[in-house]
Amino acid sequence: MYGEVVNDVPTLIRAVREGGAGAMNLKVSKVGGLTRAKLMRDLCQELGVQVTIEDTWGGDVVSATSAHLAASTRARSLLTVSFMNDWTREHVAGYQPRSQDGSGSAPTGPGLGIDVDPSRLAAPLFSAGA
Repeated sequence: MYGEVVNDVPTLIRAVREGGAGAMNLKVSKVGGLTRAKLMRDLCQELGVQVTIEDTWGGDVVSATSAHLAASTRARSLLTVSFMNDWTREHVAGYQPRSQDGSGSAPTGPGLGIDVDPSRLAAPLFSAGA
């Protein structure tokens, strides 16, 4: 399984071509966000590379992102998905989504499907006007 060494399309293709990658640990923020992670996931599926979907760390928002990407992954391509909010104490969206007994699912509401409680967020570091 390739992890930290694969963080973009060229290194994924090189890993498959030269190293025979059979699986990849796909960390959403490490590859540049959800759109790039989806591209990498799609490429993995087409190349026959299985994926573990997670992030470098996070809470409810990160878990919702990972859950949605995993839910839209072909079953034969998905090894695992991490709900990072299982390992945090702070929850900005009511500890949703959450895993239970080793399973989880993507929220079904609009956007990421979670309701972030603004009162749980710290003050902004800065504001920029238009």
